[in-house]
Amino acid sequence: MYGGLARFVVRAGKREELLELLRWDARVARDGEPGTLRLDVWEVEGEPGAVYVYEVYEDVEAFEVHVRNAPVTKFRQVMGSVIESGTMVIPFGECLISNRRE
Repeated sequence: MYGGLARFVVRAGKREELLELLRWDARVARDGEPGTLRLDVWEVEGEPGAVYVYEVYEDVEAFEVHVRNAPVTKFRQVMGSVIESGTMVIPFGECLISNRRE
């Protein structure tokens, strides 16, 4: 498996716009990307301006398919207007151990 975890600080007043884009991204991945195993968006108590995006793919090739989809293209276009800053908490890489059932 291949994946990573990103933390985004959302610009004031742009949270719902970002979440709607990420909802669309998750639907596209669920319905048309069998190699996308997880695309989860988390919030953490005490960090009201931040969202965490956790992504897991079967392999690098599945990740490459995902980054070519329409929501990711749109995300790249609007990122500067909705995201104040972004950090890779866990950079994209290979999973060493998982409890995932095959």
